Amino acid sequence: MRFYAVAKQPRHFNHFYPAVPVVIGVEARGRVNFMPAVWNLGLSFDPPLFGVGVSPKRFTHGLLEEASAFGVTFHPFEQAGLVQRLGSLSGREVDKVAAFGLEVVRGRALDVPLLDGFYAAYELEKTDALATGDHTLFVGRVRGIWEDPDAFAGETLNPVRVRALLYYGRYRYGHPAPEVRELGEK
Repeated sequence: MRFYAVAKQPRHFNHFYPAVPVVIGVEARGRVNFMPAVWNLGLSFDPPLFGVGVSPKRFTHGLLEEASAFGVTFHPFEQAGLVQRLGSLSGREVDKVAAFGLEVVRGRALDVPLLDGFYAAYELEKTDALATGDHTLFVGRVRGIWEDPDAFAGETLNPVRVRALLYYGRYRYGHPAPEVRELGEK
């Protein structure tokens, strides 16, 4: 084990990976755009809040600032290549929907774009945007949830049926093993 003090920035900052990326779907200025975000998290159960961290350098950041709602989708490992491509090109330079021939699902609770092929998705009413260093945390209240019933065993993802996409950092993707251990009481 080695230690180093951090004066300004660490050598790398991905010790909390692997993480499940989501694909943010947002529409503003007449444009639909999709961007993967690994910095995402559930923030509250009551009310149900979910957040995504986005750098102001990203085209999606400006769209999220203008939009009143956005969607996030969770994709299986088999779509890792697509998720990587979505993060490799900027919506400033290309219309990703047209360029990649993406299929867009429209939200039902909110009129938000969702990238097809997901095993779960949230429709989020934007409630806050908090500057947090070099990223903004966009917070949304969950107004709609989509889930593939075959992907879940009760209330949890079934890793035998769906290989959830994991991001390890530095363009490396994987999936969890199908082994599950239930520890503690239900």
